[in-house]
Amino acid sequence: MATALINGGPDYLVELDTGAVINGFELDDAIRGVLDNPDYVLDGTTDFADITTYVETVNIRRGRQRTTDQTTQAGTCSFTMKEYALDQNLNPLNDLSIYYDSAQDMPGLAPLRIVRVSRNGQYLFVGRVTNYDYRYTLGALDEVTVVCADDFYLLSRTALATFTPSAETSAARLSTVLARPEVAYTGATSITASPVATLGNYLIADNTQVAAYINRINEAEQGRIFLSRSGVLTMQPRISNTFSSPALELSDVGNVPYNALTIDFDASNVVNRASILRETGIAQVATDATSIAQYFTQSVEQTDSLLSSDAQAATLANYLLVAQPAARYTSVGIWFGSLTALQRAAAAVIELGDLIEITKTETFGTVTQELFVEGIEHVITFDGGHAMRYYTSPTSLVYTFILNDVTYGVLDIATPQPALS
Repeated sequence: MATALINGGPDYLVELDTGAVINGFELDDAIRGVLDNPDYVLDGTTDFADITTYVETVNIRRGRQRTTDQTTQAGTCSFTMKEYALDQNLNPLNDLSIYYDSAQDMPGLAPLRIVRVSRNGQYLFVGRVTNYDYRYTLGALDEVTVVCADDFYLLSRTALATFTPSAETSAARLSTVLARPEVAYTGATSITASPVATLGNYLIADNTQVAAYINRINEAEQGRIFLSRSGVLTMQPRISNTFSSPALELSDVGNVPYNALTIDFDASNVVNRASILRETGIAQVATDATSIAQYFTQSVEQTDSLLSSDAQAATLANYLLVAQPAARYTSVGIWFGSLTALQRAAAAVIELGDLIEITKTETFGTVTQELFVEGIEHVITFDGGHAMRYYTSPTSLVYTFILNDVTYGVLDIATPQPALS
């Protein structure tokens, strides 16, 4: 059954698809075949098994911590469990376990089984078991560590057969790759209807790793490709000026309180030379002479871009320039024990790409920044509580003009600076 945290709120649930009929009556079985046992019925189901009662800690990581990391990685989840002293239901060698898949004669607790972690009916992670470690502990309860990854893990272990796609948008190319017979991705998708990049009809070599090719699509688009917290493969377009409002407002005074905050002011974030070479094209180079004179040359380069034209390559090169470093909040941590029920519900479901607002009161004034969420971490302990951390990236936003507002009431400004008051 779902478990409520002392400092996190109600209904945390860890579920595992065992592949077995987990609550079905089975004739002559020592456990499932006991008459009048309400736990086992004739119309048992293969629904997910609730293993929350065994779980002690859960750690979830999705997205990226730094904006300089352009490679899409699988989201991960790991959790630890303690075996009950007598039932040994978590032991993969126990064919009498309630999780054992009798139909296939194999453990239900096994690699590539689907795992779901949810809070109050909202998924925090959906993925598959990649590693299941069982440790005997003499004189104490046996321990289990389960490591999981989202479906990007499967794409990283799948290869494309050689073919030449048509010239198409980055979103259409992603759909083309997922639909290939050697991939045949069957999971839910949410792919942008408004991509920026058009990709050329370049040959894809035999045995090209699917995940690596998807990263090349995203390098051309410069958006986000990730598995959502509910397991939906999501593609978002290149970040540009947009009307937006924050999904969560965090502050040291009022709003959602935080307990950790970091600032990044790093010269390594400067990009003053960008070179983009598409397949069959000519390298397109963008530079910022003033920045080079101040910070020396700091360059990024793509030598095999999938973009379909040199004009697009030139546009991307200019887009990648970051002439000056800017101080910004790079991560913010929250603890659910200090939040209200409504704040917990809002904070738990923040997704990659969402906009959040962070306010810090300093001796010299109040600084407020609006930032995109690029990475999310959860640390859940069932005897302690729930903590989260968001990793951020800068935004380029267009705001609605608000008369007399100190930030949004300034004429002729597209992106207001952090407000000082």
